Amino acid sequence: MALNTGCRVSSARLIKRQDIDLVNKLITLKDTKNDNTYRGFIENEELFTILSRRKRELKTNEFLLSYGYKDIKDIIKQKLQPILNNLFNEGLETNDRKNRTVPHTLRHTFASHLAINGVSIFKIKELMNHKTIEMTMRYAKLSPEAGREEVKGLSFC
Repeated sequence: MALNTGCRVSSARLIKRQDIDLVNKLITLKDTKNDNTYRGFIENEELFTILSRRKRELKTNEFLLSYGYKDIKDIIKQKLQPILNNLFNEGLETNDRKNRTVPHTLRHTFASHLAINGVSIFKIKELMNHKTIEMTMRYAKLSPEAGREEVKGLSFC
């Protein structure tokens, strides 16, 4: 979900059946950090298939990521984080926040790929639901063509 919509784990765990709009390929995300909602696009076919199947199984007010009594945070700690540790974190200290791969890293990967593919920094801000452009500026350096058109328009000679 984070790789395809850029949502935080806290947003993913609040998705309910009615938040998934398969017709328009949209998902309503609740941003607990900024206390608002925003839309994510469901453009990945695999994600669309998974959400379609899961939505059919859900009752009206049921959460997408509910697994009986277990909270999604527990699932991440028990299932996802060990996979990330095996793939990316071998030999790193547990408190190495700069180099460790954690679920939130997937959100950053989403934004980084948008920048690498030339998406404007303002559109990335919107898709990430950042409160300020300063939060988004860390991705600006990844845009390979950033400024090229503006420089082409300069004429000094």
